[in-house]
Amino acid sequence: MASPGHEESISAKALRAAGDVAAAHDIGALDQASGGADRKLAPTRRGLVERLIYGPPPEPAELQAGGRIAAELMRQSHPVVDRALDILGQGTAFTADGNLSDQVRRALAETGAYGLTVPAQFGGRGETYLRLAAVEEALAANGLGPMAVEISGHLTIGAGSLIAYGNDDQQRTFLPLVAEGVPMAFALTEVGTGVNAKKIEAYVTRDESGDYRLFAEGASNKLWITNARHGALVGIVARLGKGGKQLGLFLTRLPETDVEEAEQGWSFRCTPSGVAAFTANDNSRLHFSNYPIPAANLVEGDGVEVLFYSLRLGRCMLAAMSAGYQRMLACDAAHYARQRPGVGGLIMRHELPQLAIGRMLGGSLQAQALAFMSLSQDASGADLAGLRDLTKSSAAQTGLESMTACEHVLGGRSFASDSRVNAARANLHLFGVVEGEDEMIRMGMVRDVTRAFVDHYLAPLLGELQAANLDADGRPVAADRRILKLDPSTLLRHPRRAGGALLRLLLNPALYRLGLWVLRNLRPQGLELRRQDLSGLPESLRHHAEFAARELRHLRWTYLRLSLSFQLELASAQIVLQRFGQQVEWLVSILTLCHHVAAQDESQWRIADLQCALLRERVQAGKAGLRSRQLRELRKRIGAVGRDVIDQTSTMLAGLEPAPFAHPFEDKAGT
Repeated sequence: MASPGHEESISAKALRAAGDVAAAHDIGALDQASGGADRKLAPTRRGLVERLIYGPPPEPAELQAGGRIAAELMRQSHPVVDRALDILGQGTAFTADGNLSDQVRRALAETGAYGLTVPAQFGGRGETYLRLAAVEEALAANGLGPMAVEISGHLTIGAGSLIAYGNDDQQRTFLPLVAEGVPMAFALTEVGTGVNAKKIEAYVTRDESGDYRLFAEGASNKLWITNARHGALVGIVARLGKGGKQLGLFLTRLPETDVEEAEQGWSFRCTPSGVAAFTANDNSRLHFSNYPIPAANLVEGDGVEVLFYSLRLGRCMLAAMSAGYQRMLACDAAHYARQRPGVGGLIMRHELPQLAIGRMLGGSLQAQALAFMSLSQDASGADLAGLRDLTKSSAAQTGLESMTACEHVLGGRSFASDSRVNAARANLHLFGVVEGEDEMIRMGMVRDVTRAFVDHYLAPLLGELQAANLDADGRPVAADRRILKLDPSTLLRHPRRAGGALLRLLLNPALYRLGLWVLRNLRPQGLELRRQDLSGLPESLRHHAEFAARELRHLRWTYLRLSLSFQLELASAQIVLQRFGQQVEWLVSILTLCHHVAAQDESQWRIADLQCALLRERVQAGKAGLRSRQLRELRKRIGAVGRDVIDQTSTMLAGLEPAPFAHPFEDKAGT
């Protein structure tokens, strides 16, 4: 159930009523942590994506704010970027084995890169996250993506959590170290639970002095922790007490070497995670046993709430990095295509290579536009619900598509072991997983942008259906007797309970409130069909902007149709939510692109025009995939294949022996 003092979200209630108690518990817990982060941020305006769908629509000036800032920042040099390019030009930015060198780290620390967004009173540069995004993109575009990755993690989920939640003493103690270049990491994920934040098993106890002792042993080792190395600062999420319900965030500076228990009465080990991505960075597995942490190093606030607070910035920086990586790919592909003879002349003369390079440039511009839109919204006090998520998933997806497009232009040369294109491949693949797995955060985005509508109009109606799944004593009915939707077949199978739910539904004022909403939105003013002022946009992009704005408004009806069609099923209908979320993502990307480039030059207008046209093709094709009957049939087919895999009856897998897991999570003892 929900924790005391917290109302369970409608998604969690629907999952519980449908019988998926485990998912209801996890979703409810994560919703609570996300809600706590939202209260900490205290937004003064509703989210942009929600307003684009449900109104009132934003003014053009709001949509163009990020583009204007980006145009200004991109015209300016920055000492961090200048120093990084100087070291890169000297050939000393990377070691012989491809890792970031100590020389580049020292040089950028002296320039203030690691304290770029740290307040000046703690030794930082005190610059904005918009400025950080511009720096991140420039580093990645020039082949220093690993440095962008390191600084991003260091300043967002690392220092960002300390700036937001640390007390005065903690900030005075740790932020000067952050600003001078001591790397900072955020340790949440574990061997046994991965990214399921509310299932972590690491815990602390209190010793006789009142300080904490941390236990993260075996399967509760912290894993995939970027920037974690000996001597680094780490914020560690752990339970208060073994099996405790409350999660805390604990600050520590890791020892300079591994420590065995026989030496100190406690042990610590920092070993590489062994990932093929982020190979130029530190990415580690951390073991703690009876590890001492002073009581003063407990950060006030739920550890997962702190993560949600900081992830909004991490997702925006990932988009900025993706934009830079894609510019780098386009640069190398264009250089090759202009030099390399192909059939009938230079490769660059042909349409297919031109399209591939256009995709890379368009993907870069799309990621940049969303990053700056999100950060400008955040700076203005708007709720980033939905926008932060689609910014990340869109940027990760375009990064992968640009990687494929680059491979088509370069051919085998893109796989050359010493090429920067090859070095970028694994990182771009991992972008779809880090900072939130894309498909999962798309579904979370849909819940975020529709929450107000659902809570006000649909939740009371779904509540009647949930009540029909309880027996006379208030206990859930058996799985085969659950009612997931009210329709003629349900009335025939369960006439008493379904009929009672239907009668209560007809007596519920929420039904008539929804009817009034429908009538109000059927009127032209309800649909906000007034022609927006698009005079500030390039003429070639106005029809794209009109299309995206119109289709976004129509999505309110699509979501209502899906809700009425699937009812309680919708909370667990991942295919439905994912496809709807993808439509939102494509349309917001089109609209953002059009307004972003209003402050740019004509070459970027042409890139935006091509990218919008390609996105519109996807929107049109995707609309057919949201038909309710088609979705039901697709879910049945997916479920049939899934059951064969679960039951181990798929002959395609018969006789094959799986390889052992890296970092086996079944081994609770572990190493």
